[in-house]
Amino acid sequence: MSLSLRDLDRARRDAAVFAEMLVGSPLWKHQLEVVASLARVRVICAGRRAGKTRVFGVLSLWEAFRAPSRKVLIVSAGDIASKRMFADIAGMAAGAPLLRGSVGDETKSLLTLTNGSTIECVPQSMGQVRSAEADLLIVDEAGFVAQSIWEAAEPVVVARAGSRVLICSTPWGTKDHFFRVLWRQGMDRPDTKVESWHWPSTVSPLVDVEFLEDIKGRSSPLYFAREYEAEFVDEAGAYFRSEELDAALDDYELVDPVADVEAARACGSVVGGVDWGGRRDAHALAVVAGLAETDGRGRRCFWLPWVEARYNMGFDEWLDRLLVVAGAYSFVRLMSEENGVGMAPTASLGKLLWEHGVSADVVEAVTTTARLKENGFGFVRLLLQQGRLRLPRHPELLKQLAALEYEMTESGLLRISVPERVGHDDLAMALCMAVLPLIDGEFAPEPPAKFYDTADLLGEEFEEGLPWSISPY
Repeated sequence: MSLSLRDLDRARRDAAVFAEMLVGSPLWKHQLEVVASLARVRVICAGRRAGKTRVFGVLSLWEAFRAPSRKVLIVSAGDIASKRMFADIAGMAAGAPLLRGSVGDETKSLLTLTNGSTIECVPQSMGQVRSAEADLLIVDEAGFVAQSIWEAAEPVVVARAGSRVLICSTPWGTKDHFFRVLWRQGMDRPDTKVESWHWPSTVSPLVDVEFLEDIKGRSSPLYFAREYEAEFVDEAGAYFRSEELDAALDDYELVDPVADVEAARACGSVVGGVDWGGRRDAHALAVVAGLAETDGRGRRCFWLPWVEARYNMGFDEWLDRLLVVAGAYSFVRLMSEENGVGMAPTASLGKLLWEHGVSADVVEAVTTTARLKENGFGFVRLLLQQGRLRLPRHPELLKQLAALEYEMTESGLLRISVPERVGHDDLAMALCMAVLPLIDGEFAPEPPAKFYDTADLLGEEFEEGLPWSISPY
């Protein structure tokens, strides 16, 4: 199929025409509303599978195609999400015969068209955002993006005439977070400055409504409202409040024990928690380290230098991975779940570490009972309320913590869990176990000399290379 000059001109002027004629993927009605909007800032609160990736791809490619030397910058909440977004957009370009020839070069995060326009996908990073310019700025999963990153990103469009911003996220963030503030403004008072849309999952014509009703019937109302109905929900029944989690968030990069052994060792002695996955769940690890500073009462403060979750990984491979992590971080205690599938691999973990020169006392087997969860999560909440725990902006960890619900059992115990078939709790449970040695202070980790800045420790050339996590989100 070939296009006339008139068709090409129409495609350059209209993103909807571009999507249909060049990408070969006509936009749906709710997507067309966003594409046609004249607002400088467009904000979408979306449920799962509502079609945001398609809009991102079409608008990015259209912006780059319609004129020479255009710049598109997509900021994602994490490294994995950034790479996935770039792969989707690059795949959209490669899958469109009439557009494929326009791609001049492609790297891991930068797509360059033959007209000199570029599309760049980056994780939230002050360094990469501050140095950028953009005719189109897209912020993906904005509810998990730090306020400081947004304040650094917003000016990148100031010097580009006619530049625009597209912000999208699942409903997340406190009432004063930029995503929620802008979305509410665009819903209540839409104008040429800000316009907003609400996309529940049912807005997509591809969603199986009957199957969605099945999910609703077996899910927590809070979870379903947030993930599928795209509603900011009240938190009755939630164990952690959004304000508690948000107040603990800190804008630091996780320290990869493979890529940055020196940085891992600089964290001082640490404690950790290991949750073993089955067919459906992931293997998960959370590492907790001490901070040099104390709170106003002289109490030790903590942070999470590393968390990760591995899906579809065999036990032997996960054991080898834990051996590598233990070779970088200085564990004084590594709490390992022994109930369920965890009994045999926990024994193997202790033996493996001992064979490689790590004290056999480091690994401690624990059974995750209701009492243990009450103690572990209760201590996490205490640390949060006291301002003594810093959390990374890690979407999967935060979602799991926010999804935890509680109820009082007939025996008087507090049952804390992510409701069955709602979502994963692997990272949350790893954190719960990791803090257990800290409760009585017997195994409190020794802090490094200071809470370092990654760029200070490793040099600026490493600042952008630290991954957020192995966990998909």
